[in-house]
Amino acid sequence: MRVLPVRTLLYWLALSLPALAGRAQDPLLAPLPDSLRQGAVMVRRLDQVEITIESAHRARVHRKWVSTILNSNGDRYGLIYTFYDRFRELSGVTAMMYDGDGKLMRKIRKSDLEDAPISGMGMLAMDTRVKYYQFVNRTYPYTISYEEEQVLDNLFVLPSQWFPQPAENIAVVSSTLIVHVPDGYPLRTREYDLPTAAQVTEKKGVKTYVWEVNNRPARAAEEYAVVWGRREPCVRLSPGSFEVSGYKGSADTWTNLAKFTGDLFRGRGQLPEEARKKVHALTDGLTDTAKIAALYSWLQQNTHYVGIELGIGGWQPFDATYVYTRKYGDCKALANYMVALLKEAGIRAWPVLIYGGPEPPVIDTGFACAQFNHCIAVALAGKDSVWLECTSNLLAPGYLSSFTADRQGLLIDDPGGRLVHTPVYGVRENRLTRNVKGSVTGSGDLEASLQVEYTGLQQDAPHSMIDRLSKKDLLAAEQHSLGLTDCVISDWNYTAARTAIPSLEETMRLYAQHFATVTGNRLIVLPGRFLRRTGRMRTNGPARQTAIELRLSIDESDTLVLQMPPGYAPERLPSGRLSFPFGSYSIHSSFDQGVLTMTCHYTEQKGVYSPANFERMARFFDYTWSEGNQQIVFVKQ
Repeated sequence: MRVLPVRTLLYWLALSLPALAGRAQDPLLAPLPDSLRQGAVMVRRLDQVEITIESAHRARVHRKWVSTILNSNGDRYGLIYTFYDRFRELSGVTAMMYDGDGKLMRKIRKSDLEDAPISGMGMLAMDTRVKYYQFVNRTYPYTISYEEEQVLDNLFVLPSQWFPQPAENIAVVSSTLIVHVPDGYPLRTREYDLPTAAQVTEKKGVKTYVWEVNNRPARAAEEYAVVWGRREPCVRLSPGSFEVSGYKGSADTWTNLAKFTGDLFRGRGQLPEEARKKVHALTDGLTDTAKIAALYSWLQQNTHYVGIELGIGGWQPFDATYVYTRKYGDCKALANYMVALLKEAGIRAWPVLIYGGPEPPVIDTGFACAQFNHCIAVALAGKDSVWLECTSNLLAPGYLSSFTADRQGLLIDDPGGRLVHTPVYGVRENRLTRNVKGSVTGSGDLEASLQVEYTGLQQDAPHSMIDRLSKKDLLAAEQHSLGLTDCVISDWNYTAARTAIPSLEETMRLYAQHFATVTGNRLIVLPGRFLRRTGRMRTNGPARQTAIELRLSIDESDTLVLQMPPGYAPERLPSGRLSFPFGSYSIHSSFDQGVLTMTCHYTEQKGVYSPANFERMARFFDYTWSEGNQQIVFVKQ
């Protein structure tokens, strides 16, 4: 028998006995206090996740939630969805929509849901599928009740994180996580910033954990806030032991979690004789660094990424012979193949599990938990680590883009493995240098050359555009980014250096009508289009509550040299400097013999800064915005 807090029991009693309790007690109709309505687009009246672990390879997950959508901004939460695959059987789904008076408007069962494969991003075959349904209503509020049950065929897919409040614009009345564990099963748990610890009880050989969070109001969105999932209460779960398709493992330590993955990789690095000969033909007599570069280049030229993840293939790679013969593989298959090539050449190398994407989870080094969705490789050239993104046909050896840079990964070694940190790129690597040289005519037209050099993470986005877009679309994107009306770009060219710190240089000619505004004897120039642009931070709200996060360290330098039409002189030229630990900005201007020269230098230091820095940071961004967007007025003498 499950033991629950009294508050939860009363809540469920009201839910299951509405006829006896009366309409006023029905959770679908109970009035919501203003404190939970304020700032919310949706209120989660009830959210209960109940996990019953039956053995090391079987569990049941039951979830029920009741949510009231308050306005049109919450309509996106009318989409219900769930995932299933070979290891997660969806045994039942029921969903209902009610109007503001509690009248049932629509009822959906499992057979009514749309069913679709997970596809895109190079995925060719994957047995994970999604079932979904979009509820639509045009009067507010309306309420959706959802219930599902899944049977897990292995505990490696056990839900690893529970967030009682899923987003800042959602208020929560009651959110509960319940986990039942048989006696002797080594479930591992860790709590983060919860208001109260778990209630733990034991009865008839079953241990039950209950976490509960109540009455959480919505939070106002704040600029540059730390990602929601990294700053809110959370519980993490990790299976002490599990079994997947005959492979047994444990997640009690990072070493043992890596050992399980190593078992899946073991025996899959054997190359056919033809491939071994090719490796030696490419690398014999070279230095270690040159060997890595040669084999990585060969991999990029002769393989491509294709996602095929069926059954255990979601975690186990194709063997190296398969990849050599077929010339494709998913991330772990290509990483495994790359490691096999390197080892044949006498280079030490390993696959590394990692999270790929813009918002990686925080890895708790003291709590092993599967939080990875990607695989790369790392090799040693002497004492230097050379990181290899094996799914890319374009990156240089040693460079990881923003997709996997600066985060923890799990290196898979023979005895097990260990956590490692991928390269961190700072202001010395992430640079942008922009130079404009030209002239402004008496009618305000601009003729100029523009040279822009990007390095490190700064070149990721423009390089990606060059690789993906046609020249016509590229020029349209350049015109849009400059913000110049009636602008014509010509002689556009680029040169790229794909090195451990890659660079990209663009050059072009610009002709823009009405770049400057002529009015009477005045000529007004807006140079900010060629200078660092930032937005302002809102300061007219309540006191800052959350920490401030800058996600990229960058260094930008701009130089603008313009020959002005004869007879004009400036009224005032911008000049100044502001510096803080999180960034600096300086601008200097001069006018000599009809030539306007402006230089601008901006730095930003990645980091998480306390709310006490908010006023200074707001001042910094406001200063950068205002100085960089000043009008320079020239008066005809």
